[in-house]
Amino acid sequence: MNKMFLKGVSPVIATIILIIISIAAGALLWMWVSGFISSPPPQIQSAWQERIKIEAINIVSNREAKIYVRNLGNVAVNIASAYILTVEGTAIDIVSIEPVISIEPQKVKEISLKIGNPTSYKPGYTYIVKVVTTNGVEASYGFIWPALTE
Repeated sequence: MNKMFLKGVSPVIATIILIIISIAAGALLWMWVSGFISSPPPQIQSAWQERIKIEAINIVSNREAKIYVRNLGNVAVNIASAYILTVEGTAIDIVSIEPVISIEPQKVKEISLKIGNPTSYKPGYTYIVKVVTTNGVEASYGFIWPALTE
C-alpha cells in the first residue's frame, strides 16, 4: 500500500492564526458593547429625563384656554408648542409658543392658548390638547368642549 503523507499547517502558524482570530473577535465584541454602553448625546439624554403631564385644562372663553402642565422630571423643560386635536388626530389649532415656556422640576405652569377659530369646536365633543417640549417629549389630555355663550 502506498502511504501518502499529508502535510498540514505547522503548529506555530496555527497558533498565530488562532491568536489573530481571537484578538479580532475580542475587538469586534468590545466595539459592539461599548456602542450600547456609552452615554448618549446630551440632547437625547435630557429628553430621556424629561417627563411632563397635563393636569387640567380650563376653557376660559371661545377665544382662550388655559392648560396646566406639571414637570415630573428632574430637569427643567421648555414647552415649545401646543395642539388641539380631534379624537381622530386632526389638528384644529396649532400654537407655537414663543418665547418657550420653561418649567422647573416638580413645578406646575399655566399656559394660555389663544383659540384660532372657535366655530371649529362643537359643544359636547371630545378634543385632545397636546403640548410638546423642545426635545420632542409630549403629553396629551382629553377634554369635552363646553357650551359657551360668547
